[in-house]
Amino acid sequence: MTQPTLRRSLLATAVFLATLPGVSMARCDNLTDAKPGQINIVGNTFPALTHIAKEMESCTRGGLRVQYKLVPSPQNENETLQAFGSSGKSAFDAAVISMGTFTKLQSAGQLQSMTDLVNKYKAKYKIEDNMLVKVNGEVMAIAFMQNAQNLFYRKDLFDKHGIKVPATYADMMAAAKTLKEKEPGIEFPIAQTFAKGWDSATEFTNIFAGYGGRFFKAGSAAPDFSSDAGVKTLETMKAMTAYMTPNYLASNSDDVMNQYQQGKAAMGVLWASRASRMDDPAASKIVGKMEFTAAPAVMAGGKSATHLWWDGVVMPKNLGGDRETVFQVLMEALDEETTAKGNDLTIWVRSSYKPTRFGTGVAASAKAGAPQWPSEPYFGLAHGEIGKIIPDVMTGAMTPKAALDAAAAAYAKAAAEKGFLK
Repeated sequence: MTQPTLRRSLLATAVFLATLPGVSMARCDNLTDAKPGQINIVGNTFPALTHIAKEMESCTRGGLRVQYKLVPSPQNENETLQAFGSSGKSAFDAAVISMGTFTKLQSAGQLQSMTDLVNKYKAKYKIEDNMLVKVNGEVMAIAFMQNAQNLFYRKDLFDKHGIKVPATYADMMAAAKTLKEKEPGIEFPIAQTFAKGWDSATEFTNIFAGYGGRFFKAGSAAPDFSSDAGVKTLETMKAMTAYMTPNYLASNSDDVMNQYQQGKAAMGVLWASRASRMDDPAASKIVGKMEFTAAPAVMAGGKSATHLWWDGVVMPKNLGGDRETVFQVLMEALDEETTAKGNDLTIWVRSSYKPTRFGTGVAASAKAGAPQWPSEPYFGLAHGEIGKIIPDVMTGAMTPKAALDAAAAAYAKAAAEKGFLK
């Protein structure tokens, strides 16, 4: 298809969309020197991002077409890393990512600075300073939401049985025992993201930090997670499975959310970005019954066993499209109007955000000492190897110590190949 023909086709599509009910064409009316063509964006699929995806795609008009590819975790990260790391032009002009993915992309030198674009469009889009993620003074990402895994619990059932809100994982398992004995309607007292791979490795990271564990030896990339803290972490995770679905190794965020919504599970640690879905009458049978607070500590008096995250937008160094047009589309979709329309979907970074009860768990976790997610450029390698061995520990195929030793050896080999270890 020739360029003139492509433009006519895109224009016809935009005109057709404008006639459809519910399709807003108000966005992107005043882009500066916008170039025609297609903008492809990739990101995760949870509610706040579905909202943002619609806002981005509403910029389709004239010769401009915007497409957001919704991809569940962890596949969305894999596609982003592959595109941004390709030798040719990236298949995606931008990505919506978590801070964990940001660390991998930034350490690989695959992101481009947006400092000049922020300076140029800061006033137009009211870009706030606390949205700017800087590395060595350069804006490498723009954050729009905060997130953390915090405790979801059925307040009605806790009140009914006189159960205190768990402050530790031991408290949580004691509460689970009570619910298993006294609440026959609850199939699995605990639901948590133990899916093999990324999810279970993230659970390990949270609990491991609660035990005071260190992933690496001080000042080095050498592994240090095959330790007493590592063994205790895996033992804690295995003990929890007695109160979870037998299919816990397939329990990702979507599955855990569904267990809560359908009234099958009563508590667990899950992403705050899923909290608003508990009160969605179209999908939930427990509207108004779920409450949120800090993720439990591992040890009495310890810090909340979770990590604080942000999600934001980035642009690849190997961008093939027009960077100013791409940037403006991103900012159009992250403006104050988007925050207002989706206020209850997440904890927005913008100052115009009005806090709701769905964000109370993040605030409580932060107050309880939850740290930021690890930012070492080699952390992702360790995280990946740990995710591989957890299923063998949970099923009894390996002891915790043997599994951690194997993960440490595999990590050391990968880190050496990447130049992090000699």
